Amino acid sequence: MKAMRVHEYGKPLKLDEVEVKKPGPKEALVKIEACGVCHTDVHLAEGALKTEYFGGKRPWILGHEIAGNVVEAGSEVTDVNVGDTVLVDAWTAYTCGTCMPCRTGVENCCINNTPIGFGKDGGYAEYITVPAKALIKIEKLRPQDFASLACGGVTVFRALRKAAVTPSDTVVVYGAGGLGMFAVQLAKLMGSTVIAVSRSAEKLEMAKKFGADHVIDASKDPVNEVWKLTNGRGANVVLDLVGLEQTLENGLKMLGVLGRFLVVGVGPGPLKCLPDTAVNFELTISGVKVGTHKDLVDLVELAKKGFVKPVTTQTFKLEEANEALEKVKKGEILGRCVIKP
Repeated sequence: MKAMRVHEYGKPLKLDEVEVKKPGPKEALVKIEACGVCHTDVHLAEGALKTEYFGGKRPWILGHEIAGNVVEAGSEVTDVNVGDTVLVDAWTAYTCGTCMPCRTGVENCCINNTPIGFGKDGGYAEYITVPAKALIKIEKLRPQDFASLACGGVTVFRALRKAAVTPSDTVVVYGAGGLGMFAVQLAKLMGSTVIAVSRSAEKLEMAKKFGADHVIDASKDPVNEVWKLTNGRGANVVLDLVGLEQTLENGLKMLGVLGRFLVVGVGPGPLKCLPDTAVNFELTISGVKVGTHKDLVDLVELAKKGFVKPVTTQTFKLEEANEALEKVKKGEILGRCVIKP
């Protein structure tokens, strides 16, 4: 099969011919129909994150937002059949099952994890062999429309769940890329008032189409604007999807009493919060590491029922993976893009 692989960090991916792995008794072979391009893929390709950290070795295949069709199933597989259209839970497919996080239901924080696309070969390829337990049937949902649920979607879904968002809450979505578009939809589904913040007028317009109640140009004192829109109460929840020092600082300043701050974007930071502010406002600050298998199963159900709309706006061929990564790096993609082998 053809696959785009990282050979050297900071260098373009190479189109290689790679052998298709025969599925074992508990595995399935999936013909990949779409693989989302995540900003984390940029970090991995450049070496800011390294596959060796996740137990992998180069060359390896990038891509962790994978959807396709089952073409072969192992002898002990019972949950999926040949012909099923599935989403791959890349993050929890190879969790150990024995560490404390795994045994207490937070396998997304497994300390021995080797996730697909990070430590294991990923979805920038024509086929992938994975543990069948990692497959979720998506039925009539189109792979290119919903592959990005596997990371972009489930991460913000978990963030909003951790924040225990209620209809009386005001939620600030700081960053209006692909994750931001999912976050706007899901926060609205939970009944909250949603404020989207971005420097891009085009992305803010897209956020309004997905249901944002208010949009703020991040270059024009967004902290003051949030306090105005909330009549001096401040936001209840802020999702930082960017991870820059300025967005983190602004996000914390947007929060009112009992505010919940969710760090989602893996940027350079740093995150600074004065103890006096945290104490007097009784703030809760939490990181979000993708999501559990249950989170993803629940999110897929919402999509099947029509509550989550696709945010994919652009498709690239497999051999165009380097172009896709460059556009994601520069912030030139509206919503999410996918590679379609």
